[in-house]
This record gives sequence, C-alpha cells and structure tokens, in this order.
Amino acid sequence: MSMNRRYVFSLSAGLLASSCMTVLVAVPLARAQQASTAMTGTQASGGSAAPRQILLQQARFWLQQQQYDNARQALQNAQRVAPDAPDVLEVQGEYQTAIGNREAAADTLRHLQQVAPGSTAANSLSDLLHERSISTSDLSQVRSLAASGHNAQAVQGYQKLFNGGKPPHSLAVEYYQTMAGVPAEWDQARAGLAGIVASNPQDYHAQLAFAQALTYNTATRMEGLARLKDLQGFRSQAPVEAAAASQSYRQTLSWLPVTPTTQPLMQQWLDSHPNDTELREHMVHPPGGPPDKAGLARQAGYQQLNAGRIAAAEQSFQSALQINSHDADSLGGMGLVSMRQGDAAEARRYFQEAMAADPKTADRWRPALAGMEISGDYAAVRQLIAAHQYDAAKQRLSALARQSGQFTGATLMLADLQRTTGQMGAAEQEYQSVLARDPNSQLALMGLARVEMAQGKTAEARQLLSRVGSQYATQVGEIEVTGLMAAASQTSDSARKVSILREAMAQAPRDPWVRINLANALQQQGDMAEANRVMQPILSNPVTAQDRQAGILFTYGSGNDAMTRRLLAGLSPEDYSPAIHAIATEMEIKQDLASRLSMVANPVPLIREALSPPDPTGARGVAVADLFRQRGDMIHARMALRIASTRTLDLSADQRLAYATEYMKISNPVAAARLLAPLGDGSGTGAGNALLPEQVQTLQQLRMGIAVAQSDLLNQRGDQAQAYDHLAPALQADPEATSPKLALARLYNGQGKSGKALEIDLAVLRHNPQDLDARQAAVQAAVNSGRKSLATRLAMDGVQESPMDARAWLAMAVADQADGHGHRTISDLRRAYDLRLQQVEGTRAVASGTGEQESLEPPSSNPFRHHGYGRQTELGAPVTGGSYSMEATSPEASDQMLSSIAGQITTLRENLAPSIDGGLGFRSRSGEHGMGRLTEANIPIVGRLPLQAGESSLTFSITPTMIWSGQLNTGSVYDVPRFGTDMATQAYNQYVSYISQNNSSSTLHSELVKGGEAEAGFAPDVQFGNSWVRADLGASPIGFPITNVLGGVEFSPRVGPVTFRVSAERRSITNSVLSYGGMRDPNYNTTLGRYARQLYGKELSSQWSEEWGGVVTNHFHGQVEATLGNTIVYGGGGYAIQTGKHVQRNDEREAGIGVNTLVWHNANMLVRIGVSLTYFGYANNQDFYTYGQGGYFSPQSYYAATVPIRYAGQHKRLDWDVTGSVGYQVFHEHSSPFFPTSSLLQSGAQYIADSYVQNATSSDYLSQETVNSAYYPGDSIASLTGGFNARVGYRFTHNLRLDLSGRWQKAGNWTESGAMISAHYLIMDQ
Repeated sequence: MSMNRRYVFSLSAGLLASSCMTVLVAVPLARAQQASTAMTGTQASGGSAAPRQILLQQARFWLQQQQYDNARQALQNAQRVAPDAPDVLEVQGEYQTAIGNREAAADTLRHLQQVAPGSTAANSLSDLLHERSISTSDLSQVRSLAASGHNAQAVQGYQKLFNGGKPPHSLAVEYYQTMAGVPAEWDQARAGLAGIVASNPQDYHAQLAFAQALTYNTATRMEGLARLKDLQGFRSQAPVEAAAASQSYRQTLSWLPVTPTTQPLMQQWLDSHPNDTELREHMVHPPGGPPDKAGLARQAGYQQLNAGRIAAAEQSFQSALQINSHDADSLGGMGLVSMRQGDAAEARRYFQEAMAADPKTADRWRPALAGMEISGDYAAVRQLIAAHQYDAAKQRLSALARQSGQFTGATLMLADLQRTTGQMGAAEQEYQSVLARDPNSQLALMGLARVEMAQGKTAEARQLLSRVGSQYATQVGEIEVTGLMAAASQTSDSARKVSILREAMAQAPRDPWVRINLANALQQQGDMAEANRVMQPILSNPVTAQDRQAGILFTYGSGNDAMTRRLLAGLSPEDYSPAIHAIATEMEIKQDLASRLSMVANPVPLIREALSPPDPTGARGVAVADLFRQRGDMIHARMALRIASTRTLDLSADQRLAYATEYMKISNPVAAARLLAPLGDGSGTGAGNALLPEQVQTLQQLRMGIAVAQSDLLNQRGDQAQAYDHLAPALQADPEATSPKLALARLYNGQGKSGKALEIDLAVLRHNPQDLDARQAAVQAAVNSGRKSLATRLAMDGVQESPMDARAWLAMAVADQADGHGHRTISDLRRAYDLRLQQVEGTRAVASGTGEQESLEPPSSNPFRHHGYGRQTELGAPVTGGSYSMEATSPEASDQMLSSIAGQITTLRENLAPSIDGGLGFRSRSGEHGMGRLTEANIPIVGRLPLQAGESSLTFSITPTMIWSGQLNTGSVYDVPRFGTDMATQAYNQYVSYISQNNSSSTLHSELVKGGEAEAGFAPDVQFGNSWVRADLGASPIGFPITNVLGGVEFSPRVGPVTFRVSAERRSITNSVLSYGGMRDPNYNTTLGRYARQLYGKELSSQWSEEWGGVVTNHFHGQVEATLGNTIVYGGGGYAIQTGKHVQRNDEREAGIGVNTLVWHNANMLVRIGVSLTYFGYANNQDFYTYGQGGYFSPQSYYAATVPIRYAGQHKRLDWDVTGSVGYQVFHEHSSPFFPTSSLLQSGAQYIADSYVQNATSSDYLSQETVNSAYYPGDSIASLTGGFNARVGYRFTHNLRLDLSGRWQKAGNWTESGAMISAHYLIMDQ
C-alpha cells in the first residue's frame, strides 16, 4: 500500500462532549423522604441514613405508588453515587421489571450476579424475575387445588409453573407445605423447608410450615411439636405465626397416643386450657388399639420383594418380626431376601425358623431350602456378570449345564448371556439345543425369537412366538417391542427410526425404555418438544424403578442436572444399573466440587484431588470436566479430561468412550479421535478388543461425529480438500446418515458453490421434512444462491411445522434478513433465544414425517482436492475457553447456540440503530517550521442511518478541521529560499540593503518574509456501504485556500475464502499544509510581486498565481485476499495520478504482498503476526514547498519489508487493539527543480544560483547548499521503519461507548503521531 495515504481517524465512537447531554432531574425530596421515614418506621439519631439507602428507599416507595418517573429519578441519583452497588442494581432490576422491561431486568440480573455472586440482592432479584414470569391465573388455580385437599395435583401444578426447577423464594414455603401433604413427597418437602429455615431463621412463616410438616409424620411428630411450642414464644415479633403455632400444637396433641411421654404434654396444655374437654376426654378414653401392623408390614414386604426393592422388603419384614418374632411368613420372606442378597447361610437359617414356627406351612419353604446349594452357583454366575466377567460366567454356566437336572436352566441362562453380549450365533445354537430336548420350551422359544428379532428376521420370530402359550402374552408383547427397538437401532434413517419406535410405543405405552428410545430419536431429528411430550408421563409421575431409570438417563442426556438429581433421590441405590450408578456418581462429584469451588481462587488443586480416586468407567473424569463445561470454563474442562485420560496408559473401553464423548461436547474432535484410535472398529478382529454391542454403537456414533466436526473445522480454515478426506469415510460408511451429507453441503458453501450445497440440503429435507438442521442449511444456501423467495418459503414451512423449535426461527431470521426486514429478524432471533434458553435450562421443551427416500451418493473422488488452497493442513484442537469463574456462568457461556443467537441479536440491534459519533483528534507530522511541519486538530461528527435490515448504511459526516505549519524562521539562510517565492524576496531585500548602505537617500524598502499560515474549514462527506460495496462523496475542508471534491467506490465481492477488492478513489494528500489545503504565496500581492507581474506580463501571470497546492491522488487499486483457516494471504497493486492547483502533475505505481496468521488466541484475546512487502514509486519528486512543488513524500522508488504484530482482546466492557510493526526501508529521491511549473521563476532561481557562485561571501544571505544550483538535491536512504497504533474502548451502556486511540509511525523521511478521543452513541432502547 502507498505510504502517502491520508491518515484516517477512527470515528467508531460517539459524541464529542457527552457531558453536555447529561440531564439532572430534580426529585421531590420532601415527599420521598417522608415516605421513606414512614417505611422504615424509625428516625436515626445523630444524623440521617446513608444517602444511597435513602435514595433507594425513595425509589421503592415510588414503585409501590406506581409513580415510575419519580422512582426513576431517585434511582438515577443513587446510581450516580454507586452505580455498581448490589442494592442499587437490585432496585434497578425492580424498576425495570415494574415498567415491563424484563429484557433489561435480565441484563441487570446478569450484571448483578457478576458484581455480587450469591448475594442477597442477586437472589432477591432472581426470585422476583422468576415470580413475575409465572401466570397469576395459573397460580390461583394451583392454590385452589391445594386448598381443596388435592395436594398431589397441586404439587404437579406448582412444578409446571416452575418449569421443573426450584421454586422462587416467595413461593417456596407454600410449595413445600403443599408437598408435605403428599406422603410420597414428604421427605423432599421436609428437606426443602429445612433449607429455607436454615438460611433464614427469622422467616417465621417458614418456621411454622416446617414445624407443621414435621407433625404429619409419626417419626418426626415430637420434633414438630417442640418447634411449635418454641414458635409460640415469638408473639411480639410474629403474632400471626405464633397464634397458628398454638392451634397446630393443640391439633397435634390429639394425634398422639396417651403414653408416659405424651401425657405430661397434654396435662401442661390442660393446665393452661382447662376448658378443653375434648383433649381431656382423649386422655381418659384413648381410641382403640392399632390395626394389624404386622400383617400390613408383611404384605408390603412381599410387594416390595416382587418389585425388586430388596432393601425396602427387608425393612418391612423386620418391622413385622419386631411385632411378632414367630411370624412364619415374615421369616420366610427374610429367607427370600437373604437369597436375593447372596447370603445362603442366612437364608437357610430363616427358612428353617419359618418351618419351625409353623409346621403346617413348612412345605412352602422346603423347595427353597433344597435349592440353596445350586442357587449359590447361579448367584456366583450373576456376580460374575455384574462384574463384566462374561467369559468366566459362560464357563461356569457350561459346567452347570452338565450337572444333573441343570441342563435346561443353565443352558437358557448361557444363551441369554450370549445374546445380550452380541454373540447371536452362539445363543441361537444353545436355544436350539434346549428345543431339541423340549420342543415346547417356552423360555427357549422366546429367547430364540429375541435372537431372530435382533437379526431383523421378524417373520421367523413371530412364527416362534405363535407357539408360546397365552400365559406368556406379556413377555411375547415385550419381545415384539424389543424386536422393533432393535430394528430401530439398526437404521440411521431418523424418520424411519421414529416411525418404528412409534409402532413400538403403540404396543407398549407404559414401557419406559420404548419411550426413551423414541424421545432420543426425536431429539436427533430435532423435534425437542415431542421428545419431552413422550417422556412427560414418566418424568412427572414415575411409578416404577424403571420409570425413574429411563427418566434419569433422559434428563442426564438433556443436561438437566436438577431434574436428574430429583429422580435419583426417589430411586433406591439397589435399583441402580451401571449407567445409573455412573450418573449418580457424577452428580455427587459435581455437587461436592461445586460447593468447594466457591472457596478457592485456583481450581486446579481441587481438580487433581477430585480425579485422584480410581475411575474405571470414566464417570469421575466426565463429572469434573462437565461441571466446568456447564460453567463455560473450557480451559479447566480440557484440563480435567487431559488429567483423567493420562492417569493410566491402559484405559478401559468405557473410559475411552466416556472421555471421548465429553471431548466432543467441548468441541475437541482431535482429542476424541486420539482416545478412540486404540479401540479399532470394536470387533476385536483387528486393533483393539471386542466391545459390547452398545459400546460398538457408541463408538460408531462418536466416529461419525468426529468426522463431521473435523470436516467443519478444516472447512472454516479454508481447506475443503482435506476436510473432505476426513468426511468421506463417514459418507461411505452410512449413506443414509444425514449429518455427513449436511457437512458435505457446508463444504460446497465454503467453496462458494452454494447451488451445489442447496441441492444436497434439499435432498436431505425432501427425505425428512422434520429435519430442522437440513431446513436451516437449505435456507442459508438458498440465500447464498440468490433465491430469496425459496428461502422464505422454506423458512415459513419450518415455523409452521415446528413453532417451538429455536432452529426454525433461526432459519426464519436468515430469510427475513435477506429480504431486508431488520426488526422482524430481531423478533425471530429473540424467539429463537427464548426457546433455546428454555431447552438449555430444562424447563420447557422446544418443538419442531417421513418423505420419499432420495439417494445422494458421495462423490467418488475428492471434489475439492484440485484447488490451490486444498493443500494438507495440520489439524489441532480448536481454541476455545475462558477464564475461571467461581460461580456458574449464564447459559450462554456453556451453550454455543445461545451465545451465537445473543451475539446476532446484539450485532443486528446495533446495525439497525441510528448512531451519532463524535471525537476530538490531533495529529503531528515532522518537517520544517513554517513549511513542511503539520499540526492538525479535528472534530469529526458522524451520523449513521441503517438501511436494508442493517446490511447497508448511509453515513453523513462533517469534520471541522484546523491545520498549521508553524512560523517560518525568517533569519535562516537555509529555510527562507525553500518556501513559496521567498527566494526572490530575500534576494530583493539583500539588494535593498546593499543600495541603502551606498545611497542614504534611497527610497527602496525591504519586503517582509512570510511562511505558511494556519487554515481552518469543515469537511462534509456522505457514504453508502454494505458487505461488498462502499461509496462516498465529499470534499476537503471548505474554508481552506483550496477545496477539492473527493470520493470513491470500492467493490469487495467474496467467493468462498477469497475476497476481491477493486477501488477507485479521489483523496486529499494530507502530508503537509501545502498538500492538504494549499497555500497562498505571501509575495504575490507585495510591491515586488506586482512589479514582477507588470514587468513580465502575461507570461509570468500564466506561470504564477496567488495559490498553489491542494493535491489530490486519483487512485486505482486491486487486491486479492485469501483466508486459509487462521492465515490471511493478500497481494495487490495500483496506479495513481496526483494533481493539484499550479502543482506539477505526478503519477505513482504501487504493489504489495503479505501474509499474517493467528498464532494464539482464547475466548477473549488474540495475537496475529505477519510479514508485509511494499513497493511504490513516483514519476518525480514533489517533496518540497517552493511554488509549484506539492509538499508530499514522493520518492522515485521505495521498498520496505515489515513484520506487523497485532494484539487484541476484551474483558467485560473493555476492549483493546494494539498493532505494532518493525522493518527496514530503502528509498531513492531524484533531484527536483525549485519551481517545476514556472520556467520564469526557475530561470530566476538559476540566475541567483549562478550569481551566488560568482559573488557570494560567507556572510551572504543564501547558503551554498541551497543555491549552488536551482535544484533540490536527490537522496538515497536505507533505515529502520516501524510504528504502532493502539486503541482502547469502554462500553458504558448498551448505547454509549468511549474510545481512546494513539499512533506513532516512522517511514520514509518523516515521523507522524496522533491521538483521538471519540464516543459512539446508538440511538436505541436499552
């Protein structure tokens, strides 16, 4: 690029004098202060309360009176005192909520949580926003249910209002109080009320509710009674609660039996309430004895045993035996419990005691006792299976099958084990061997049918099931459902998978595993709302342990830790499967680590400590990493995974799969691929060991996700060829899978072939119209292809079909923005944000068919390899992450879609908002005083109007500008001849001096020598710009001696990773006062000037004018830029013609190439470094200030090589950008005539030079260096070059931002420095 470009000041920030806009509004202090006194009820002695507190009390009073203007004024005054104080921010959020601006209130809450995390103010404002989001009518309906005794329905209603999350503080007591009336929920209610009381012991309402809840349960009734008695002592502080406590205390006494423990309590009450005849009667004649509690306990024990709840059954049987230790049925029940627990000796003892207790029922227990020995063998097998020692279990079963009478049972168990571990062929042989001995073996028929179903042989399986008796109808139905689930698992066609699973759910509507498989398939298809509707029955009302297990797996997979913990709390640890146990461990680790993080500044020691225990399944490493991922702290998430995965060289398959899955969640496919490499294909035939079927399925899914992620990563870097190499195996491995197809379309988009991308996206969409990822991609591709009407139609169809899915609205936003509907686009994005937020927080589902299959074969060869930028690129982990935060961050920090939508909304709102910019800038450039030195001050004022949904803008600016060069040193024999025509003036003055010395009567007078003068004016400009064209029209400052019309146009179309720039522009050369604004020759109207014009007449008049300078460059430039991942390569060149008033015409050639690359970055900062080579050259040297010269640096050749380094970043509201460069320059300047546009003036200069050579003495007026010829001498210089440019900005509000910038540069034969303070104000609502 040319070195003589005008230094363009940044106008990116706002108003010159923002303080002039501050408006101070008077507050009616007297009334507000009276109100605040009334609210506090006290008057401070010796002085008033803190000013901020008084102002906040005033604000809250006006809010209660709904006088929002007064409230705002009081709040603004408080903000001036302490804008970031937690109590001020709390009242600010209350005010914003009261006037209905919930978006601003949410922003305030986020800021408050950053300023004072976990504070009372933050919690109170959070509760307020949560409560205000609840429908008043819905809340009233739920309260009516509770008041009418329908507690279970009321609890469900509350949970729906709270979207499955925690209740807001203001509703927590009534929620848990209602829950306490549901026996199954009593423990949770007790814990909730206990937490409220512990956090705020002065909450007497909560204390009362807690005490009452305790009285509802026999085990805690006495504790509740004691709490009620204590609460009666707070009559002065809480008279209502104390009175209610007294009533509850009396009610509870009537529930108690009359015992030595309870009788004194009742008597104390009667002593103070002698007229309570009902209680006196209760003491004298207590109700009848208890029912048959032993029988009830025994009955519950068998029910629990049949449900598989071993621990609960044991407790029930023990309760029955405490009442009657000789109950034979309870003793036998304990024997069955011991058998299930694997304790043969204890089981034998209980069976023997049961037989002795009731000989009449002894035959009931003899078979169990006789089978003890063989059951021990089977128990050992079950233990081996639980420990995943499948080979040992199979060997033990094979040995058992050879024992007398055990062939059928052991062989069936062996076949079942082989089937569940994927050995379908071996399992089929074992089932057939049983059927060979017993063709009607019902279990063998069903087992073999399961094998046939798993292999897709539905007809054969159903033929086998037709031979199964009606007593096994339930099992037959389960097998058919299992077969459908197996068929669904074997297809990657999401639409077909959903169709199969819907058929399965129609057959087994209460089967939780069918539901979760269907829900997962719907999630993969993008139909989040339907997935949640499918799971809702077992999430809201889990009946069986399997319901809870399926619900836990679903909520865990959805990232809803709160709901996962809630479901875990209701599940007995004995019902934990290995997966559930891993999830429970993860929840426990997360909860423990989260509680300890708040107490440390550096989490690394805690991470190492948390990962120190063994982690055989990978659950521990995943838990620690996922906690930080959910907080948006990817740095420590990656660290946790790295520590976990390197603690041992011999990782298990479970560990590798778990860690790789978590790596994919933090967008690190390279690390995931590295972990999975030793597993091979999972078959055990090549590298790696044989995996279980579900492990193989997980491995395949991960490998496909890795291929797509690596392809996208390389596509972003501009290397479509290598991206396709990573994607091709996934395309070929599963031609039905949609994600690789959509990734292929993104490759074509990245290469600028949007038509081909659209073809692929539409093919996927035709096959499955419910695929919102495909629809979103098709909309973007249609826009890129210029088919806006198609994009709109596709987007509208998506919104109609899936109005509750964020992706449908994102696609609509793309279409609306392409059509120029800016505000509609913001509405679309906000809708998408709300829906995604509901999904991320797990509070609500989001919503989104089958079509005719359209085959789309992957290309037979790499369609991207033949392009120049399709070279090999080194893959590395994507750099993401941020700094550690002790508190959990907002959902945006851990969800890429939310963060992206929020960024789009912010950018679009700013692009759509008109803006006003203003600043004050200074610039100084080296040179001789009075000639080449330049000092500039300007005040740019800019107004911007957005057009076309913010895609374009119209900008108007006016820039008052003052420039000056200083005072010419009139005593310098070097400086004076080098400005204007002062050479002639100085010669004339020397002549006058000579005459005066020799003729005292001479009337000649010397002329005053003058240099340049200060100039002032204002520069108008209007500019239009969008993403690919920019044009402006304006003028150099009006008021300067010479004003020029300026302007330009630049086209910058982008094709894939390549941008082409072509520009034509006319700009002022701002190197000096002469080149920028022109100068007036001070000698033109002097006596000498008039005499010269009279003497030489028209000849001199045509060559000499009062003004000269005001040079403009008419510049034509072309450049190509290629973005190859993190590296940008560019090259270009141009031609320019320089013209000015009475200035010699010049022309310039220029060229440059360069490269810069990203060497480091994280979420908030980046560093780039590069190399730049520059050349330019002018036809003649115009770097001087005599008449006809242009006053700008114009060497005949200039070469420079520089190394630029850029460091940019941001932290909260502060951002900065610093660029420095250092290099080496070589340039050459030819000699130049003093007066290149005037032959008469040049001949005069030549005469003076010749005369000087003949007659000069050492004290004469002109130095030899100046006039030994009438030419400025040429020069050749080689030296260092470089400089820096720094900017720092601070955003005070959404609307106002302030920037400070400074620069210094040394290049050519000059140095330049500058500084500016500027402000940018967006005219939009906060």
